[in-house]
Amino acid sequence: MSETREVPRATCELEQWVLTEIGKRRRSGEAVSAMLAGVGAEVQAQRMADAGARVLLLSDQPAAGRADIDCLPFATVGDGPLPHEPFDLILSQRTLCGMRYDEAKRRLRGLLQRLKIGGKLFISLYGIHSELGDHYADGSKLVSDRFAPVTPALAERYGLAGPVCLYSERNLFSLLMEAGGAVIKTSTSALGHVRGIAARI
Repeated sequence: MSETREVPRATCELEQWVLTEIGKRRRSGEAVSAMLAGVGAEVQAQRMADAGARVLLLSDQPAAGRADIDCLPFATVGDGPLPHEPFDLILSQRTLCGMRYDEAKRRLRGLLQRLKIGGKLFISLYGIHSELGDHYADGSKLVSDRFAPVTPALAERYGLAGPVCLYSERNLFSLLMEAGGAVIKTSTSALGHVRGIAARI
């Protein structure tokens, strides 16, 4: 029988979805493997491990120093197999915004292939209807053609060194579907950023 753990309190809706999913799988007796990368991943990795997952953190920051969290530098990850793959869930926090739509779709397809059948991908992206979309040069273009820098002040605040592709909730839904995922839900945060869940089928 699996160890019962209290699910940590989430700090945002996407993290709540992830922690709830880990809790469900743990209660059914499953060992849970998870991979994550992106904004705030180092803290989230610890919270996911606290909830009972075995975590692979893709980060250029030092490893968390925990036996239930493995760490690989983000830049060194290629197409080869990773520790604990295939995963029950993957969390991608705004890692695909710094590339064009078609490249993001290709990367997303690769992430879905790293999941078990029935595994879930949790994703967040910077939103076209957030403050980042103010004075965004490609704001009137189709998402497939968007790739431009945000204003210098916002680039500094968000740590965005180059051009980005910003998404609406509908754009995210299309991205997940075109990458081959079965879309479970999408939503837009109060700040205008978008997040969603898709399953590998």
